[in-house]
Amino acid sequence: MKKTILRAILVAGMSLIMCMVGCKDSSGCDGDTVGASSYFTYTGYSEPEYDSSTMSSHYIEMPDGVNLAIDIYLPDDGPEKASFPTVFIYTPYGRALINPQNGAVTPGHFETYKLLSYGYAVVIADFRGTGASFGSQLPADPRIGTDGKEIIDWIADQPWCDGNVGMIGQSFLGYSQLASAKNKPEALKAIIPEVILFETYTEGFRHGGISSQKWITDYSQYLNARNLNICYGTLLPALPVIDEDGDGELADEIPMMTQGNPTTFLDDYPPTYADGVERTGHFYYLATLGHTQNLTFKQMADADTYWDLEMELAPFPLVNAKVTSPGSWLADIIDSGIPVYNLGGWFDGFTRGTFKLHATMAEYTQSKMLIAPRFHIGMPEAYSAYFSYEEELYDQLFIEKLRFLDRYLKNIDNGIDQEDPVYLYVMNKGWRSEKEWPLARQQMTEYFLNEENLLSTTPSVDGADDYLVDYTHSSTYGTNDSSRWVLVSTPDDLMTRTAHDAKTLMYDTPPLESDMEVTGHPVIHLWVSSDQDYGDFYVYLTDVDEYGESVYVTEGKLRAGWKDLQEDDDQVDGGLDVLPELPWHGYAEDQFIDGVLADNQVIELEFDLVATSWVFKAGHAIRVAIACADLDNFELNPGLAPNNDVSEVPDTTITVYRTAAYPSKIVLPVIPGNAHCMCQGYKHRSQKCEGR
Repeated sequence: MKKTILRAILVAGMSLIMCMVGCKDSSGCDGDTVGASSYFTYTGYSEPEYDSSTMSSHYIEMPDGVNLAIDIYLPDDGPEKASFPTVFIYTPYGRALINPQNGAVTPGHFETYKLLSYGYAVVIADFRGTGASFGSQLPADPRIGTDGKEIIDWIADQPWCDGNVGMIGQSFLGYSQLASAKNKPEALKAIIPEVILFETYTEGFRHGGISSQKWITDYSQYLNARNLNICYGTLLPALPVIDEDGDGELADEIPMMTQGNPTTFLDDYPPTYADGVERTGHFYYLATLGHTQNLTFKQMADADTYWDLEMELAPFPLVNAKVTSPGSWLADIIDSGIPVYNLGGWFDGFTRGTFKLHATMAEYTQSKMLIAPRFHIGMPEAYSAYFSYEEELYDQLFIEKLRFLDRYLKNIDNGIDQEDPVYLYVMNKGWRSEKEWPLARQQMTEYFLNEENLLSTTPSVDGADDYLVDYTHSSTYGTNDSSRWVLVSTPDDLMTRTAHDAKTLMYDTPPLESDMEVTGHPVIHLWVSSDQDYGDFYVYLTDVDEYGESVYVTEGKLRAGWKDLQEDDDQVDGGLDVLPELPWHGYAEDQFIDGVLADNQVIELEFDLVATSWVFKAGHAIRVAIACADLDNFELNPGLAPNNDVSEVPDTTITVYRTAAYPSKIVLPVIPGNAHCMCQGYKHRSQKCEGR
C-alpha cells in the first residue's frame, strides 16, 4: 500500500465547491440549510473530507485467463467508513505512469485525487493489450466492453466498495464507458462519457467518406507507443504491477533499454534490470511483449473502407463499423437505465457524436449534455481571450461530474436530475441552459449562393460560378499546424482562415445590422459539376469581421461518390430513431457511385456541417467557403491522386450552380431574439448598411 497526501494536491479552484451552508443528503447528513446546486455551482451538499489516500496495484483475471492491471485508490485520513462509492476509470493510456529515472508515479487520470478527497474510491484499469495488462487487442475490440463489465462486477464484490460504481473519462475512456454500459453491469449507476463519437466510420476514420490521414497516422503512432511502454520525450511507461524483487519499488521492474532502440526494452533479451537482481517471472516484459500482437489504429482504419465491410483482422473476430460504434449500443444502454452525462466541445473532432448520443437517448433515459468552447484537448489561451472566458473550464467540468456522481452514486438529492438537461456555451455570448436538442425555437433559414459572391436570403435567378481548384488548400492552424481533427494536439492560436479562404470559392453576406445567433446543425446544398470524374467537397462557415479577418466557426465535407442520401436509422440497425435528423450517406460499398461527376453532369450534394452555437456580431459578415481538399489533414481523392501526391492531381475546375432549378444554399439554424438583419442589394461588404 502506498499513501498519498491529498490536501496539498487539490487545486485552488476547489474552494468553489467547498461545503458552506450545511447539507441536503438523503443518506442522513446533518444540517438544515439547503445548499446551492446548479450548473457550475455546488455548495452545501458535498465537501472534501479526506486528506490522503492509499494505493495498491493488482492483477485480476478475465474469464479467458488474461490478467488485467488495476490500481485501487482508497480515501484515508477522514471520516471512518467501511466502504465507498467507486469511480472506475478504464483506459488504454496507462492506468498510472512512472518515471524510470526517479520512480515518480502519476495516476492515469488527473481528477483522481479530487475524487478521493470527496469520499470516492477510485479504480483505474489498463485495457487488455495496453499498459501493464496482458493480452492483445484491436483498437475497437468488443472485449473492451465485456472486460469492463467483469471489472465492475469484481469492484462491486470488494469490501471497500459500497456497491455503487460510476465511470468518467474522455475520448477512448468515454468509449470504454459506453462499451461497458452496453453489457449492463448491475453496479454501474452512472457514466460521464466526454468528447466521444457516435459511430466510428465517419467520425473516427473517414469524415464524409474521406480518410482522415493525419489524425489516423499521428494517433496510431501515439497509441502504439503507449501500448509498447515506450519511454521517450514526454512519453512515460505504464506502472508495473508486481514488485518481483520485493524491495518496495516498481521502477526497477521495468527492464533496461540498453540495446538497439534506446526507447524500448523489447529488443533487449534476455531482459536485465537496473538493480542487477535477476527475475524469473519477467511479468512487465511479457505483458508488454504481448502488446506487439495488437492491431494498430492505422491498420484498422485502413481496413475500414466501407461502413458495412466485415474486416478480417485475424486473429481477432470479424467486426464492422456498426459493431464498433457506440451508437449501435444505445438500445442496450437505454435498457440498462444507466444515467448518462455527455460532455462535448464545439471544436472537438467528435462534436457530432456528443449530440447524436444525447439526442438519441434523451427520450428514453436520464441523459444530460454539456457543450463547452473547447477542443478535444482543452481550450487554448487564444480562445479564452477571444471569448473573454475567465473561469477555469476544467474546474467547472469537475463540479458537474461531482454533482452527477453524488446524485447517482451517493443518492444525494441535489436536483441535477430536475434541471434543464442541456447546457451550452453560446460563443460570443455565454452559457445557457436548454430543454432539448435541437432547440425547438430554431428557425432553419436559407441563405443562397448568389451573384458576385454574395450570400443572401434572396434566391439567385440564374447563374453559375467556376472555381479552379487549389489542391494545396489546408485547414491547419497555429504554429503547430493543428486542427480540430488532429485530436492528439490543439491549435495554439485562433483558427483564422483569412489566408486559407483565399484558396477557396467564397460567398459573403453583407454586414449584419445586428447580432445574429446560429445554434444547431447547418446543412449545405451544393449543386455542382466538374471537368473531372471525381471530387471531394469541403465547406467552411466563418465569421468575417469589419477588417476582413475570417475566423473559423465550423465545417463539413463529403466525397461526391456518396451523394445519395440513405436511411439514417441504419446506423443502429433501425432499432432506434437516430437523432438529430441529419443527412446520412450510408457509406456501404454498394452505395458508392464511381465516376459520379463524369460527363460534366450536375449533381446535388447535401450534407451537414458540425453543429455550432455562434453569435455573429453586428457589422460582421457570414462566409461560406468551398474547397476541394484539406491537404494536411485528409487524403486526396484517390480517383484523382492514386498515390495521394498533390503533384499528380490534374487541373480541375468545378462549377457551382445557383439557379431556380439548382439552388445552391446553406440552411442555418437561426435563433430568434435578436432583431438581426442584413443589408439587401449591396454588392460589397465595405458598403455601409443604413436601414432595413
